[in-house]
Amino acid sequence: MCDYIQREYSCGHFRWIASKWCRDYTTTHKRCQPNIAYFEDKAEELCGECMPREDCPWEYMIKRPN
Repeated sequence: MCDYIQREYSCGHFRWIASKWCRDYTTTHKRCQPNIAYFEDKAEELCGECMPREDCPWEYMIKRPN
């Protein structure tokens, strides 16, 4: 089983980050049953989806389709 870290953010979202891949995953790249080895409470942070987006300084140079 692969070892994962479970993070809980102040926005209420959870994320699971692999901390150690098992031998089966390194050879087959098929995910196995996760093992939550560590829990982190990020009560003062927002996840990447909920963070406010900063405007890109070169936004005017990007040509986007209308």
